[in-house]
Amino acid sequence: MLMNATASRASMRQRVEFRLLTEIVRILGRFREPLTTRAVKAFVGPTIMRERPHVEQSIRAELRDLSVDSVYWAVNSVVPARPDQRELLGRITTPILVIAGREDPTFPVAETELMAEAIPGAELVIMENTGHLAALERPEEVNALIDDFLKRHPIED
Repeated sequence: MLMNATASRASMRQRVEFRLLTEIVRILGRFREPLTTRAVKAFVGPTIMRERPHVEQSIRAELRDLSVDSVYWAVNSVVPARPDQRELLGRITTPILVIAGREDPTFPVAETELMAEAIPGAELVIMENTGHLAALERPEEVNALIDDFLKRHPIED
């Protein structure tokens, strides 16, 4: 299963934005406003912000508690270094469920659709009113999608 994912290289804009965000957070020593709001908006879309404020508050709390050094090294070792993996997708021979959030601000649906199209037989589900953290935003729906997929594609010994 691939959820809220991409096989594409990070865009120049993403690399610059994430690098700038992590540099500022490192200088400040922690997430502070307005950076916290910017970070939250990188994960959730407008529907979740409006209809499920507890999810937004949960993300804000997590951001406050994060180790600045861990965030800095995690983001800067992944985002700028993420290679384009799209050509490898055609080699996948197992059933794959691809889940995307219609309101994902980090990985647009069009990018996820291209990824799913490159995987032979992949099943693509686009969750409406959902952003980048589908499992956190809509856990019951995500669990139902996974359960259904596994029932239709049981793991063989």
